Amino acid sequence: MEMKLKLKERKAWLMWTRFLRAITALLNAYSFYTNPIRFVFSILTIILIPYLAYIFLGGVVFTLLLLLGAYLLYKAFEKSGARSS
Repeated sequence: MEMKLKLKERKAWLMWTRFLRAITALLNAYSFYTNPIRFVFSILTIILIPYLAYIFLGGVVFTLLLLLGAYLLYKAFEKSGARSS
């Protein structure tokens, strides 16, 4: 009994996701039909923004690591210079 209920719930969920995908496809088709340049630009923007964010954050982390390494090298040379004097 419980297995049949789960199967029915799964079929209902799959039907709902198919319906949502169909609606999304229709909206995308309408958007492309009405203004194809804006549609293509929005798709490219949606694709590129996460990568640009990763590049920016990676650059920030890399810069912070470089600054930390330079500081640690400065401290190491400062200590070795203090010992030789």
